[in-house]
Amino acid sequence: MQLRQLRVRNIRSYESAQIAFPPGTTLISGDVGAGKTSLLYAVEMALFGVAEVDAAFLVRHGAPHAEVEVEFEDSDHRYSVRRRFRRVRRKGKETFEPEKIGFTVDGEQTSYSATELRQRVIELLGFPDNPSPQAHSDLWRWAVYVPQEKMRDILAARAQDRLETVRKALGVERYRTAAENAQELAADLKRSSAGRRAEAERLQHYDREHADWTAEADRLHLERGRLADAISERDASVGSARSRRAEADAAVRQAESVQGVLDSLRREHQTDVRTLEGATRERAERLAEIERRRSEAEAARNDSEDLLSRENARLEAEATRNEERSQLDAHAARLRELTAARTEAVGATRRLSELRAVGERAARELSDVQHQLDLVRAEGPGREPLAPTATTLAALDASLVAARDAERATVRDLTKAQSAFSELDELLAAGVCPRCHQAVHSDEFQPHRAEAQAASRAAEDAHRAAVTERTRLEEERRARERYERAHERWAELEKRRALTESALDRATAAAESAVDSVRQSEESRAQADRRLRALEPAEVEGVRLRESVARSERRLAVLTEEVDRSRRAAELVRTATAARESMTSEVQRRDKDLDLLRRRIEDRQGRMDELIFTLKGADERARALVEAEGQLAQAESALAQEREVAVRVEARLDEATRRIQESERGRNERTALLREADDLTTKAAWVTGPFRTAVLGMEQLLLAHAQQAFERDLARYFASLVDDPALVATTDVAFTPAVTIEGEWTPAEALSGGERTSLALAFRLALATVVRAMGSLRLETMLLDEPTDGFSPEQVIRMGELLEELALPQVIIVSHEGQLAAIADRVVRVEKHDGRSVLFRPEAPLTPVNPPTDARSEEPTPSGRVTRSGRRASP
Repeated sequence: MQLRQLRVRNIRSYESAQIAFPPGTTLISGDVGAGKTSLLYAVEMALFGVAEVDAAFLVRHGAPHAEVEVEFEDSDHRYSVRRRFRRVRRKGKETFEPEKIGFTVDGEQTSYSATELRQRVIELLGFPDNPSPQAHSDLWRWAVYVPQEKMRDILAARAQDRLETVRKALGVERYRTAAENAQELAADLKRSSAGRRAEAERLQHYDREHADWTAEADRLHLERGRLADAISERDASVGSARSRRAEADAAVRQAESVQGVLDSLRREHQTDVRTLEGATRERAERLAEIERRRSEAEAARNDSEDLLSRENARLEAEATRNEERSQLDAHAARLRELTAARTEAVGATRRLSELRAVGERAARELSDVQHQLDLVRAEGPGREPLAPTATTLAALDASLVAARDAERATVRDLTKAQSAFSELDELLAAGVCPRCHQAVHSDEFQPHRAEAQAASRAAEDAHRAAVTERTRLEEERRARERYERAHERWAELEKRRALTESALDRATAAAESAVDSVRQSEESRAQADRRLRALEPAEVEGVRLRESVARSERRLAVLTEEVDRSRRAAELVRTATAARESMTSEVQRRDKDLDLLRRRIEDRQGRMDELIFTLKGADERARALVEAEGQLAQAESALAQEREVAVRVEARLDEATRRIQESERGRNERTALLREADDLTTKAAWVTGPFRTAVLGMEQLLLAHAQQAFERDLARYFASLVDDPALVATTDVAFTPAVTIEGEWTPAEALSGGERTSLALAFRLALATVVRAMGSLRLETMLLDEPTDGFSPEQVIRMGELLEELALPQVIIVSHEGQLAAIADRVVRVEKHDGRSVLFRPEAPLTPVNPPTDARSEEPTPSGRVTRSGRRASP
């Protein structure tokens, strides 16, 4: 996994910048204070937040917002982390708080909190780290990112802190954690064992309870047998009492049955008496009603006799009304024509007003379009411009790219030729080969010098020719581009002229059409006015006919009311006569019912007298029943008492049985607890003994293996940086770096500045190598900020050779020393103008950097020669 791109906005001295990180070595160079380190701090902030660097330190002064975004990728996915901060004032103090956090995988975004995002990042990068947003990361600062002026801090760290960081980075701390957890697990097992033994002691009372309740159960079984015999005797006594009570109850029930029949006859007798009285009253009321209906029929008979004459008068009035309504309906057509004529006149007037408004608008639009056409005709060139060359822009661009490639090739050839010529001049001037240190003769190398000089001059001529060709093509392209813009403007003007002329034609046609429409509308309105004047007399006739129809309607309503009154009178006569006849028949029927009811009352009275005679002696039978019920109640009470005692005995026996079962469960539980306590004690002894010893042994074995590999790499990297066989880098079991000078142990603080820097750099490179080999670190990127503090020019070269030997997938170096360009695959320069930092490429110092699309760059540098991989080597 490697970094791929960084974008910043309002970070320190950057208003906005974007930089790509291809594989290989990238050098970010520039003067002190130009803003190089700010880019590495931005990478750290994007990945881990503000745990290492305060947001107030990175946000550009006065900017309300700041934003950083870093992209990195592995073989399967591309990831992006974006953080945005805003400036706020709380309690009179300015501070910065996160405004937006974004995390995308292959373009698909996921929302995370600050803690969740840090956890996600350390999982992807393979960091065994604290997910808290405020936690520091020693592994990041030691093995991946070396901040400015912090290279040697690792040498002064406490030995225990250094060892703990290395253990965490290698992942061996989990063995110590397992050992500590084993100790805690053993203590917990022992506590559990003691708890189970204490709980078993609390269950000893179940042994005593089991014996006591067993004896009680035996006693209750004997008591239950005695009570069963007593209950059988009581059941026999209750059966005898129930037989005597049943005999007495049957005699009483027979008397009650007779009494019930007598009571029922008495209720029926009373009901028939009341019915007889009511029927007598209703007969008198019906006779009065018959007389009243007769009087009503006599009163309504006069009105019913006038029904025929009133019906004839109503029919004559209805015929008159229908004739007048027919005349009005016949006249309605003329009235509808009048209404339609008025509507047509109003519509014609409204259309005429609308068409006149449309005509005025069409006239104004025609004037406006004519004015626009005059302006367009007066604007711009009147004819098509001439092309300065027949070659198209695309062809010129392709030729220009080829010319620039050819120019870069001549630059490389010129650099090689000048380098070879300079080497020969140095060799001839010194008389000694700078590589093998053997003496040489000048006259032997003169032909080679002349050949190299000729090659250098030829390369210069080729370079000047390539520059001339490139300049010519650039001038031709600018001329073609000016022609393209002029031609495009002429074509656009021609298009506008054609569109305006077309609009003029449409506006002229619209104006002429509006004039014709106004003339036709005026003729339509005149015709509507003439028709309206011809139909106005029909309205007067219509009013007269409607008044006549209204008078006929009123007279017909009066006659209809009189006919209805005569009909109601005739109906009343018929109804009263029918009701009187019906009620007369009903009175006769009721007379027959009254005779029948009187005879039934006399028969019921005789039967009641017989039943009263039968009920004599019922009191004695009732007293015998009471005595039988008392004896039965005493027998049942005694039986209930015996059964209650038996129930209590049964309940006590059930309780004894339950207690026996409960005590047995308690005894079983106590036995199980004692077995569990013994098992837990055995497990605790194994966890604190063999298991813990094996885990700690594995930790020591892995740590010793890592220390050996680390010490081997440390010695090799230090030897590559310091060309002194007497100095050998070494380390102890706590990974404390030191140097043996001719076999004598020397601490880091006794070394020179360059040697300490070399030792610190070797320590960080060795740690990164071991961590990636044994740990889980997946990030293949190393960030070095001003790593050459105290280095000599020779050590700078050695550092480049060491980095090339290690073949690290991606190294990003920040330095103000220009000679480091010799070890870089790609160089980006940072310059500050008016307080703003800008990124530039070295071959175009006035053109800001655009993110490259290729993985490596092979541009020539001011001095040196270009190797096969694009890296310059010293002569």
